[in-house]
Amino acid sequence: MPSPDDRTRAFLHDLTISPLWCECFHQLLTETIPLPESGHILLVECGTGGLAIELAHRLRNTGTVTASDSDPARLQIVRDKCQVAKLDNLRILDRDQLADDPVAEGYDLVVGDASLLPTEALPPLLTLLRERVGEGGQVAAYALLRGSFDEFFSIFWEALYECDLAEDLAVPLETLLRTHPTPADIRAQAADAGLHNVTITSSKETFSFDSGHAFLESPLIAGYWLDRWLSIVPRDYLNSVRDSLCDIIDRDRGTYPFEVSIKAALLTARAEPSPSADDEDLEEDEDPEEDPENDV
Repeated sequence: MPSPDDRTRAFLHDLTISPLWCECFHQLLTETIPLPESGHILLVECGTGGLAIELAHRLRNTGTVTASDSDPARLQIVRDKCQVAKLDNLRILDRDQLADDPVAEGYDLVVGDASLLPTEALPPLLTLLRERVGEGGQVAAYALLRGSFDEFFSIFWEALYECDLAEDLAVPLETLLRTHPTPADIRAQAADAGLHNVTITSSKETFSFDSGHAFLESPLIAGYWLDRWLSIVPRDYLNSVRDSLCDIIDRDRGTYPFEVSIKAALLTARAEPSPSADDEDLEEDEDPEEDPENDV
């Protein structure tokens, strides 16, 4: 049973994270591949079910949608939405149920969202998607590319400098900057998972905050990212670094909102090589010049 804190966090995800964050990835998906009009779809890390509900409505008389998430409180919200919508073609499984519930013929489309997960979660997610997709089916996965949140990291370095930590934390900060994978990294992980005809489509998404306090306390940043970033800071300096971050953001932004951007990535692939392709990895990127490691 989810705790009250877990339920609160799940409601915040539904009210703020889903429309702010998840929708940009869903839009990238719908703009990149044609969604099936029939068949069986699997969504892994489905959040609070916005896409699952939409697809179940779409396939109400022609197919089924299976939705799974690692957070039981978010899954309960999906169940509640499903009950209200009276969708009998939406199956909702927790992580253990998904592990024990292989579909013999496989799914026509499998979609996994690793965008809010630790970066090491992407390879096993790709392996799971490869195992569950059926013959001729489509694999899709969401992730972040290196270069995401660079505006924050510039200010973070300045805050560390102001707190006399820049020299001591230079290496950990560099490691943080390289946390997210490059397109080449994702292609290699997809190949290791047994996927073929890999395409990576990316887009730059920008988020605005009215102040340094609004940024640091927002459900998106405080709920998913800030603790990861501040994990390199010694405990005795945490308050000083947070105060410095807030001051620098407010000082630098002037009368304008503070903006941070991400490079949202959509991986699409097949379980078998296409007979009409030579299985060379493809990549589409709106801003390839921003990442010298991109080999478009």
